[in-house]
Amino acid sequence: GLAGVDDQSFNASAWQGVQDAVAAGVATEDSFFLESGEASQYQANVDQMVSQGCEHIVTVGFDLGEVTATNATANPDITWTMIDNVLSDPETFAPLELPNVRELVYQTDEAAFAAGYLAAGVSNTGVLCTYGGANFPTVAIFMDGFTRGAQHYNEVNAADVRVLGWSVEDQDGQFTGSFTDMGLARSTAESQFQENCDITIPVGGAINLPAGDAINDLGLDAAMIGVDADAFFAMDQQYASLWLTTVEKKIAPFVTKAIEEHSEGTWTAGAVVGNLANDGVGLAPYHDWEDRVSDELAAEVEQLLADIADGEIKADYVAVGY
Repeated sequence: GLAGVDDQSFNASAWQGVQDAVAAGVATEDSFFLESGEASQYQANVDQMVSQGCEHIVTVGFDLGEVTATNATANPDITWTMIDNVLSDPETFAPLELPNVRELVYQTDEAAFAAGYLAAGVSNTGVLCTYGGANFPTVAIFMDGFTRGAQHYNEVNAADVRVLGWSVEDQDGQFTGSFTDMGLARSTAESQFQENCDITIPVGGAINLPAGDAINDLGLDAAMIGVDADAFFAMDQQYASLWLTTVEKKIAPFVTKAIEEHSEGTWTAGAVVGNLANDGVGLAPYHDWEDRVSDELAAEVEQLLADIADGEIKADYVAVGY
């Protein structure tokens, strides 16, 4: 991903998984990361890793799909773990299976569905909102699940909570077109707050922080929902009181497991889907917002998570894996 290894979220979680593998003795101390400031650097970084003798390369982010497919084909002796995309042929876009690539993908909408239900129950204004960096499947899946979860709340409770920024019907919504333009993120967040939104889930690394700045600067009674890693701990402390919860993707343990299995000779290729049933996704604690979540609502959310994990309630509308 372009946000860098210190994004306190997605990229950081992947690197944490490598560091945990080093600590467990299944990866060497000289394991390293390279950052791409722009997409044109992906290939050069992979070339450097290959030339330095890497035996296992982890590529992080939807945008690296083509680079991974091309280089894994050219380097069959290297094991690859790709996060947030599945292989496809760069020419035909048909699904591609390579014996040296494992894809880690996440059914994030299962947890986002529960977050949407939660937010609908906590909101005072009855207006929720979301915006994303770009309409990538891995971004939209949060927005879609969240919106469907709020709709489910409406059905169960005969309520009329609205979600700004995503249309389930159109599969499109509010995107800044950048994962790094904080000014644009700020103006997007403010325009949604002006429409009475009081809980927002911005998707795309640190582009959620300008929403936090807006809440703090304008003195709003509003909350944010984090993505990927528990934002209460991952993000700067000035935002700590703003996080209702986080829709978590358990990236680090799945990366560590891939490296561990490689070192033990039990590694297998193909897509591994993290979902509620295998603890690959989940909701973080409510932290400072716990007293704003009624016992009844908290119990409903717990039950909803269990029902989704058991397949009793469908929340996995976005296709991941094959």
